[in-house]
Amino acid sequence: MTWQDERPWFLPPELEGRAHEAPSAVLVGEIAARLWAARQRALARLPVAEIVEILDQVAAVWLAPASPWMEAACRRIAGATPYSEPMVRTGLRRLLEGCRKDALLALLGEELGDPAVLDGFRPRRAGGGLHRACGPRLTTHIFSGNVPGLPAISLIHAFLVKSASLGKPATEELVFPALFARSISAVDARLGSAVAILPWTGGEVAVERAAFAASEAVIAYGSEAAVESIRGRVPVGVRFVGHGHKISFAVVGREALDPVTVETLAEGVAYDVSLFDQQGCVSPHLVYVERGGVIPPEAFAKQVALAMAGLDRGMPRGRVGLEEAAAIRHVRTEAELRELKGEPVQLFASEGGTAWTVVYDEDPAFVPSCLNRVVRIKAVTDLAELPSLLRPARRYLQTVGVALSEDRLTDLAEKLATLGACRLCPIGRMPHPSFAWHHDGGHNLLPLLRWIGVED
Repeated sequence: MTWQDERPWFLPPELEGRAHEAPSAVLVGEIAARLWAARQRALARLPVAEIVEILDQVAAVWLAPASPWMEAACRRIAGATPYSEPMVRTGLRRLLEGCRKDALLALLGEELGDPAVLDGFRPRRAGGGLHRACGPRLTTHIFSGNVPGLPAISLIHAFLVKSASLGKPATEELVFPALFARSISAVDARLGSAVAILPWTGGEVAVERAAFAASEAVIAYGSEAAVESIRGRVPVGVRFVGHGHKISFAVVGREALDPVTVETLAEGVAYDVSLFDQQGCVSPHLVYVERGGVIPPEAFAKQVALAMAGLDRGMPRGRVGLEEAAAIRHVRTEAELRELKGEPVQLFASEGGTAWTVVYDEDPAFVPSCLNRVVRIKAVTDLAELPSLLRPARRYLQTVGVALSEDRLTDLAEKLATLGACRLCPIGRMPHPSFAWHHDGGHNLLPLLRWIGVED
């Protein structure tokens, strides 16, 4: 199996000849049996430190100069999705740079303390006795297609807890999961024998029933409705981890509006908005800018617009459909009408198309974006207003990009924590969480684990 294989599936070697078959409960059952056996034969016996080394090698082959894996992925994803090839390349490279050895070890240390608990019984840090952690023998992953590359993280999580994986790629993005599985197999056949990628239509009850019944864990990504639908079909006793719809935004304090650094700050906002056209949960929908700085909020909005235009030249937005283009035009028309009425609104937008849109608006109400590089810059008198402004969206809050002094950052973090936000990071890094981040406010490995203790 090589990067040249364009098929959207990756099956255990013994079943490769069955790949032409339509997905069925019988085929899923046979795949699951092979994965269980491969896990028991090799993956479960590997020390977690060796698994980390192998996964680091996988990332390295993708990040190598002129990597055929990276080249194939960027070309094929750009051809099969609306995203531009430069944007895919930027996103995949940054994502895989965050999956290197140090990051994997940091995650294991953060969540487990002693990663060797995955290899055998180890002394407990408190309470005496011994304990060890066991991952699922098989995890089914239901991937979403909004951000290419994210399936790598889910598969790596499963490998770190010594779980075999059955992945269902999204119909919107069939390229990356199978290609990544092939790269794993090319680096290490033992890990490659414990992963399968099988595309099936979402909601195929018999196929999903077979997959979920054969699994000890299910990880699902998608819309809130899709995740809840999957949750309802997962059998009792099978661990379920769901990641549904979330919204992110950014905050700029008055002290950050410095003429020396404002251009770099605006470029950071533009990058966070533009990567994968705001389709990720970590992409900002709007930016709250505090009054009272050397640079007023409306001038900052103009600076963001200049940065958006510059970024579009090197990393152009992807294609949009008629409905998406109509939504962007509606936002622009509404802003223009409000501006004509004398309201404190300014529109900055690309000419000759809908490539990017910045709306400066002094109405601080939280308004989600229609996405595809449409961002609102909202002026506020004081950041103390944020908790009341954000309350209507508290159920969906996730990442907050910040440009604040350190003393104010801690205070804001305390307030946002009560509203459900789970990650604050510098503006310019919003699309690239640490591998050890608290995804949706939880852990990444611990929900997959079962613990056994031996008391003194």
